[in-house]
Amino acid sequence: MITVNNVYKSFGKNEVLKGISLNVEKGEKLALIGPSGSGKSTLLRCLNLLEEIKYGEVWLDGKLLTPVDPYLHFDVIEKSNTFKKVCAELAQAGTPESEIREKAILKIKKEDLLKPFEGREYRAAVKKIFKENYLNINLARRCMGMVFQQFNLFNNMNVLNNMIYAPVKLKIMTKAQAEEKAAALLKRIGLPDKADAFPSSLSGGQKQRIAIARSLMMNPEVMLFDEPTSALDPEMVGEVLALIKELADEGMTMVIVTHEMGFAREVATRVLFMDGGNILEEGAPEKIFTQPQNERLKDFLSKVL
Repeated sequence: MITVNNVYKSFGKNEVLKGISLNVEKGEKLALIGPSGSGKSTLLRCLNLLEEIKYGEVWLDGKLLTPVDPYLHFDVIEKSNTFKKVCAELAQAGTPESEIREKAILKIKKEDLLKPFEGREYRAAVKKIFKENYLNINLARRCMGMVFQQFNLFNNMNVLNNMIYAPVKLKIMTKAQAEEKAAALLKRIGLPDKADAFPSSLSGGQKQRIAIARSLMMNPEVMLFDEPTSALDPEMVGEVLALIKELADEGMTMVIVTHEMGFAREVATRVLFMDGGNILEEGAPEKIFTQPQNERLKDFLSKVL
């Protein structure tokens, strides 16, 4: 469903993601764990382009969400002026003809030699891939619900209007249809009497449940959760985790950044441990939590469990 290929992301000189690649299959529940600053939330935000990546590509259901990264397409590299120049240099240096192509591509990738303008053939190849595969991110975001740490509800709107705003604005539903669906969702999350309430009158747990329900208004194929309980008082955590677990049990595809290790162990089908902008270990929850192989993961778990 979601494919991440060699994604790099930097903030100034701080390289936050260092060549991340992963696949999220339909129905999978992927938990991202790791220390603060490891790149988990940045990776999640890169999935729906709330953060612009430096290199790499993100795909959703076989459609490209990001610009084409020529370094991931050897047939594109081969059409560049730089490729022709490097091949000529290697040939002149006596490199066997059978090795020139591979060595030229490796040198170009390793030394980041491609320029913005690499000739007409190169430009045409990039445009072809983009035209055949690109999906506008605004359309993609209809398929991906995002739940943030700080709820991100509109404080000047009541709960009902928070929930119906996007589907009505985007003309996915009529106002009447949206109101009917919102009422059903509010009943489902145990807050049927909060339609007219404003966010300022709600508890943190109520706000987060409503934020989840608001995302469900768009009938998403995948839900992205960015530490959904980190801003909650301890007694409110359980009600939010219970709702997420209910969605997981119904088969919703999920990517969850969380510090709740017990929850990750119970709900996730796969756990991915990150540190320093890299994926250091991944696997089934039982393997990650009972038989960790990476020393950094062992140290992390010894402090949080």
